[in-house]
Amino acid sequence: MNNPMSPRRKSPLLFASIALGIAVAVAIAGCGGSNNTPRPSGPNTGQPAQPVNIEGIVSDGPVAGGTLFVFSRDRILAALAAATESTDRRAALIAAGPIATLTRDSGDEGRYSMSVPGEHAATFVFVVFDSNGAEDMAFHDTPPNLEAVVVLGFAGTTQRVNVSLHTTLIAQQVRAQLDPDGDGTPILQSALQAVAQTAQTSVLGALGEDDQGRPLYPGGASPVSADDDSMIDRASGVIGLLIRMLASVNGITLDQAVAALAADAGDGAIDGVIPANLGAMGDLAAHAAAAHDFRARGRRDNLDVNAVGPCSSAAVSMARACAVDLIDNAFEQRAFCADTADDGERGDCLAEVDGELEESEEECDAIFEARLDLCSSLGDAAHDPAFGPMFMSNFVNPRNIGGIVPPNPWFPLVVGNRWTYEGDGETIVVEVRDEVKLIDGIPCIVVNDIVTEDGVLIEDTDDWYAQDLDGNVWYCGEIALNYESFDGDDPEEPELVDIDGSWKAGRDGAEPGVLLPFAPVPGDVIRQEVLYGEAEDAVEIDSITATETAPGGGCAGDCLKTTDFTPLEPDTLESKYYAPGLGLIVEVDEETGDRVELMLFESG
Repeated sequence: MNNPMSPRRKSPLLFASIALGIAVAVAIAGCGGSNNTPRPSGPNTGQPAQPVNIEGIVSDGPVAGGTLFVFSRDRILAALAAATESTDRRAALIAAGPIATLTRDSGDEGRYSMSVPGEHAATFVFVVFDSNGAEDMAFHDTPPNLEAVVVLGFAGTTQRVNVSLHTTLIAQQVRAQLDPDGDGTPILQSALQAVAQTAQTSVLGALGEDDQGRPLYPGGASPVSADDDSMIDRASGVIGLLIRMLASVNGITLDQAVAALAADAGDGAIDGVIPANLGAMGDLAAHAAAAHDFRARGRRDNLDVNAVGPCSSAAVSMARACAVDLIDNAFEQRAFCADTADDGERGDCLAEVDGELEESEEECDAIFEARLDLCSSLGDAAHDPAFGPMFMSNFVNPRNIGGIVPPNPWFPLVVGNRWTYEGDGETIVVEVRDEVKLIDGIPCIVVNDIVTEDGVLIEDTDDWYAQDLDGNVWYCGEIALNYESFDGDDPEEPELVDIDGSWKAGRDGAEPGVLLPFAPVPGDVIRQEVLYGEAEDAVEIDSITATETAPGGGCAGDCLKTTDFTPLEPDTLESKYYAPGLGLIVEVDEETGDRVELMLFESG
């Protein structure tokens, strides 16, 4: 049961288009792609062509092990088709005639280096990574199979070629358009250059930002040639999380999830629509729609995160966090399902996880909309309370309240004041104790409330409040001890089960707020506390001329009426009535109609 004198208990609950710059890449490669200077070689010198060296990073997160293959553009489609049909993908790729192969040591995290025969210099090649025997060092699983498409430099040169999730999406879009006639003859290299350039622009347009709208490849960097390993790992990791969610929720492989993203991103946006020219990638419409649904979380067509204020920006971030939490929870629950011997029970368990995930997604959406509504009421302003050591002089000694300091009429924090409430089978006793707790430099009075049901302890909470010089009561935090009795236990000795709902201003980013103003103004909306995901209560001032009665007191035409709410529970509203000089007398749950009423007030 909520303490009626404090806020309600809390619910613990990736553009700028960047051109591929193939012509630039070729020019760089022609200059060596590094400080290396090519030595004369080839047919005109009577010497065999020196190899083209490629090096870079393999990234989903950093990837250890696995095998890298290089295929010419006229062999790539047949090679991957054979690999898809084979039960041993790696063996099929070896048999498909790669022009270079590198089996990586399991200790080679991320970086690789290999040579390609010089006769393939200045041509398009596909670098294919087979994940058999590989481990992703960030996600601690087997990564998807990765790809990259690139124009090789001149013979004897070294160039950077990264193989990551972004390069994979680009390469898959290029492959889908490599043989439009389906006759085994790929398009000309000059045409392929334009396709690759468009593919990179599309991929970075759709998946080139993180959840905060920051570019993953800033300053015009290309995923294929960028030389910042940490940037590539971070960029690939953002997509890696997305593909794992898609795979988990839809019961598909990581490779299928990657293919869905590549197809959906073909028009430069994750919108659930696969462009017609990518139809060769297969029937991925349902998976692409799922990708769109997930990416849409925390976004709305009429909400530009770069144009909104602090409050809405925070709401967007929390929407992303909620979606990520769902993935984490789903993986944990699926682990319990996986560790089940009976196939039928395992299937039922997985189905239940999927159903709960859908409900949780709807809840995340509702909380996001509720946060945005609150932000609208607050003018999209930041929560910037005048609280902390530099504001010490603005607050009174709480022990002086009721003496030389007038109390707030709606919550008289006078030592010894005691309120007894009853409602919904529970009894709540609230008492202002002669105890002061210093919180972030501000002296706060301790208000204890005890909740019992049929005489059995349910909750024992110390709430901490401060009063400023203007008479406003501030909510500074609480420590909530929650108890439960179990069958067969002594009901008079309930167990402490958790401290959910506890928070303290200045700790873990928590910020205080005004619980009740001294002079409330109808229409005002006030944030009473902010600890995102844990404590987000707010109050709207409805009236200062309301009427209400309770066994322990009443008011006629001079009641303060408020609506208390939190975005964490969008469907829950509570109306509260305060009598001047007395405090809270009635609390009404607007959904159920249940009332908590003041039965007795004892002054200190």
